Amino acid sequence: MNDGTSGKPSAIKRLLVPLLILAFSAVIFVVLVNNQPTLKTTVKEPVPVAVRALNINLAPMQLSISSEGNVQPSVETKLVAQVAGEVIEISSSLVAGGDFSKGDVLLKLDPRDYEIALARSQAALSRAQAEQRYAAEETGRIKSLYGEELASIAQLQSAERLLAVANAALDDASAAVKRATVDLERTVFTAPFNGRVRAENVDIGQFLSKGAMIATLYDTDRLQVRLPLADAQLAYLDPSYAQTGLAGEEPADVVLTADYAGDTQSWSAKLLRTEGDISTKSRFLHVIVEVTETLNSNGVQLPVGLFVDAVITGRTVDNLVSVPRTALRPDNSVMVIDDGNQLHFREVTVFKLSDSDVLISEGLASGERISISPLQFVVEGMPVTVID
Repeated sequence: MNDGTSGKPSAIKRLLVPLLILAFSAVIFVVLVNNQPTLKTTVKEPVPVAVRALNINLAPMQLSISSEGNVQPSVETKLVAQVAGEVIEISSSLVAGGDFSKGDVLLKLDPRDYEIALARSQAALSRAQAEQRYAAEETGRIKSLYGEELASIAQLQSAERLLAVANAALDDASAAVKRATVDLERTVFTAPFNGRVRAENVDIGQFLSKGAMIATLYDTDRLQVRLPLADAQLAYLDPSYAQTGLAGEEPADVVLTADYAGDTQSWSAKLLRTEGDISTKSRFLHVIVEVTETLNSNGVQLPVGLFVDAVITGRTVDNLVSVPRTALRPDNSVMVIDDGNQLHFREVTVFKLSDSDVLISEGLASGERISISPLQFVVEGMPVTVID
């Protein structure tokens, strides 16, 4: 009996221990649930984006246009033989690339045939002068006799006819002398301007026929550059170029620059005219720039064929402002910064667009600020921090 009685408390203990553990765990769970921490949510303030700002100042602005082209001669001519003859003398300048001055003798033909022709024409002139004097005296004598009724009307008419023939022969002889003189002068070829030889096609002893091409020359004191412009760019120039194609009272100034002889060189020029026609393929209008001061301040002669960059000075336009290209958005708007450093969209009118800058004519006022930072994501009223 003692064994059976002592076994019951042990069984009760084994049963109570798990129950107590479960009860204790339940109490701890209830306490933890009732005392869990409360999470506090807060609204995060937006962080202002740092941007660079530009103060707007509308003012008159001198416009300019950039273009590029090759230098060409304004005057280029072919030296042609006007008389036939054998070449007896050639100047050392008459070679491809040779320089010459106005009035220099470039080539001579054998003049003997033309000297003989001149002498014969002068002799014919002397004979015609004698005949004319005789005819004039004879006509005067017949008129005197006719007045005294000692000569007939037929004799007077015959004398006057002979005088008219003598006068015509004298005029013909005078013209022959002039022609022979000109032909003789044409055996000597002189330079018509200061220039350079592009090409030559003659040798000493060669017989030239009339009309034979001798050389190609161009004037080095007057060069030109043919520049392509978009038709819209005419708005940046004096209105006379669009109206008449010619310069007004004062041609626009042009500065030509190029890398030449190991350095950057520049030359001054003038915009003379437009060609008038717009190319149907490129939609460009070409303008002609003339260079009369072909020797620049460094003493460098502007060479024909050089590729140059040109900046044309345009007209002055009021109330323009230049802003960086990064300030202009794809919809032709900018971001204006108000006094509270918030961004606002503003549509503007673009007057001129270049690779780096934009000229704006309408939509902004002096004293306003705009963002010139290239922002990708922008919303109306977005706060910003302006940095220098």
